[in-house]
Amino acid sequence: MKFLVVIKPEIVAHRVLAQVALWELRKSGVEIEQMRQMRIDGPLARRLYHQHKGKFFYDRLVRHISSGDVIAMRVSGNARQCIGSSRLWPRVVNQWDRQPMRQQLALSDVRNVAHASDADAAAQELKMFELL
Repeated sequence: MKFLVVIKPEIVAHRVLAQVALWELRKSGVEIEQMRQMRIDGPLARRLYHQHKGKFFYDRLVRHISSGDVIAMRVSGNARQCIGSSRLWPRVVNQWDRQPMRQQLALSDVRNVAHASDADAAAQELKMFELL
């Protein structure tokens, strides 16, 4: 199955972090089939996060994802496992366990490295980004 992954502006703004994020995806077996750097405008950001409309963090999500360049990708493989839970600290972890990207690099609940589509939304989100 194909999925949308969007590396967020706080990572793309720092070339080394963007390279680390791409490396982590590839290392975990995720195949990057198509990739482009772009800027997400307000209307696209609102469509991407429509399922969160009305929640306390919706405006912050929209504002952040449109605050700078992102890397949008069509991928196959388990990107969500590599990226990790949107809950930054879902459990106490052993320092020697391999940590998902969000646990390694996230700055907050919104500045959390990447967006990865759910299986149910993947085709629609890929179409939004013209990555089908």
